[in-house]
Amino acid sequence: MQLNPQQEKAATILSGPVLVLAGAGAGKTKTLTERIINLIESGVLPQHILAITFTNKAAGEMRERVREAIAKNPKLQFPVAEESFTPFVSTFHALGVVLLREQYQVLGVSKYFSIYDRSDSKRAIKEALAREGLDPKVWDSKKIISFISRQKGNGIRLADVKNIKDDTGDSYHRDTMIRIWSKYETIKRDDSAYDFDDLLLETAHLLKTNDQVRDHYQRRWTHIHIDEYQDTNKVQHQIIRALTNKDTNDIFAVGDPDQLIYGWRGAKLKNIMRFEKDFKDTQTVILEQNYRSTKYIIDASNAVIEKNKERFKKELFTENAQGETVGVYAGYDAPEEAKWIAETIKKQIDDGVSPGEIAVLYRANFQSRLLEEACLMNSIPYQVLGTKFYDRAEVKDTLSYIHSALNPEALVHVKRVINVPKRSLGKTSVLKIFAGKESDLTPKATKSLADFRTILTDVKNFIDTGYKVSEVISFVIERSGMEEMYRASKKEEDLERLANMYELVEVASKYDMFEAEEGLLRFLEEVALASDQDSKDDSAPMVKLMTIHAAKGLEFETVFVSGCEDALFTPRATTEQSASEEKTEEERRLFYVAMTRAKSKLFLTWAGMRMVYGQTEMNLICPFVLDIPDEYLNEENVGFSFASQRFSGSGENEEQEDIVYLDF
Repeated sequence: MQLNPQQEKAATILSGPVLVLAGAGAGKTKTLTERIINLIESGVLPQHILAITFTNKAAGEMRERVREAIAKNPKLQFPVAEESFTPFVSTFHALGVVLLREQYQVLGVSKYFSIYDRSDSKRAIKEALAREGLDPKVWDSKKIISFISRQKGNGIRLADVKNIKDDTGDSYHRDTMIRIWSKYETIKRDDSAYDFDDLLLETAHLLKTNDQVRDHYQRRWTHIHIDEYQDTNKVQHQIIRALTNKDTNDIFAVGDPDQLIYGWRGAKLKNIMRFEKDFKDTQTVILEQNYRSTKYIIDASNAVIEKNKERFKKELFTENAQGETVGVYAGYDAPEEAKWIAETIKKQIDDGVSPGEIAVLYRANFQSRLLEEACLMNSIPYQVLGTKFYDRAEVKDTLSYIHSALNPEALVHVKRVINVPKRSLGKTSVLKIFAGKESDLTPKATKSLADFRTILTDVKNFIDTGYKVSEVISFVIERSGMEEMYRASKKEEDLERLANMYELVEVASKYDMFEAEEGLLRFLEEVALASDQDSKDDSAPMVKLMTIHAAKGLEFETVFVSGCEDALFTPRATTEQSASEEKTEEERRLFYVAMTRAKSKLFLTWAGMRMVYGQTEMNLICPFVLDIPDEYLNEENVGFSFASQRFSGSGENEEQEDIVYLDF
């Protein structure tokens, strides 16, 4: 395979630590694959080569590339069909399974141990709560699983009690969580099972504490390759350090700090930033030639990411065509923005671009609703990667409260929300209620049922009073207790659920022009039929709607980045300035990843007004857009002056004092 000079340089360094800083679309997988082939040609047996990546799909693609390259190479005569004559290409978790199974006797576990999935862990946590005599309505199993997973991701085992931290700062809460965790581990051990976090944590612990086992694997895999190194967490980093022989330090790591967007999953930027310190005498090669995008897209992307301080200095370039300037569009409000995106997609398709080569990316899931609606209105085939708006649990819960209030006999809806939020009405209580045995309920359950029925009565009375549809939805969100539940959580995913619920208020506002009852019925009918309208032939090429996080690793001819607003790309409030700066840099990296998904055409769009959490907000432009020089941009809407919205000054130390307003 043909490589450029820098790729060739990286692929021909066959010993010692190598760090390849590969920009977006710079051919990192091709370089890594070629390096493996060069090793084999030099006499290294394939079975001594290890390559690790993050997803099963990426591992499968890399495995096939390596096998194909071996099969086509006339210098090599290995029977590639046999696993023993091919490099070991795997994900971190799959690697953990192999090591733990091979060392089952050392570990004192069954060779045929089970692996808990999420539902298995949830079941075991509920059993642990029962054994501890704790109320599952008070101690949420999902939060407990998240607590345990966070500790394990930081390399903390249950035995390391002194290192276990609890975000609440409540010692009773921390001690109780540890008790539950202890029972959970006992249940797993009795089941001869590991959970997904154990596959990494126990592998790291085994390699760290058992010299014989560690030496065995260092001899087996003498040449180690890690893809997407910037996405490694603390435990994965420990595994890599343990597998790397300190004498040879033969590790080949490929990554890009500019594309680290999974800090919330535990990915540590310092792992790649400290690589040269962790592995002495590292040879660093920078891949800056982009093969994906046009020059305008690359230049605009560079202008955004260069403002980050915590990065290796590099600047992408391309020999591709200059292409078109980056389109910028500001809608008066979010519906107008979505309408313009759909109409522009329609023009792109009419000009010959396949729908499958077009993507609309957004920061938050609630943004998809208007985009889905706009695609439907313009007969554009689309696919939401992730859960469609009306299929989201919190949206269904809100609607079920209305159906239950209007028709208490609608059991499917009553069952859905009778215990949302949790109100001491578990499965046993619900079965008794629907079996006509309410007299058998405990006093606590009886009171909870009465409270639930009061809520439904209040909702019904509110509807009968003649309030507008949007007001009904807002009332349900507040009166049901769901708003308080999600706000109290303070987790980003729960705040996004709340945003989705209030996006439903925006949907309902379209029916406020009708008489109260007619408007509500029309609204419920639209929602009920939405899934039927969405059904389509999945084999046909479709426009992709997805979050920016979901777009990592993908590429499209045309990309729209919607909602380029300060409110959507602003870090959540924090008490520590350093943490805020760190989060700002991750948001900037996220924006950069979105831009570099585009091959031929990139559009950045935003709305002057958008409803978030039930409030219509006036929006400022995302400052990342303002970092892009005018010569790379093209104003798509007449009457909108982008240049007038610039911050004054461009120097690193200059004060940015001017307030930026959208000018319509």
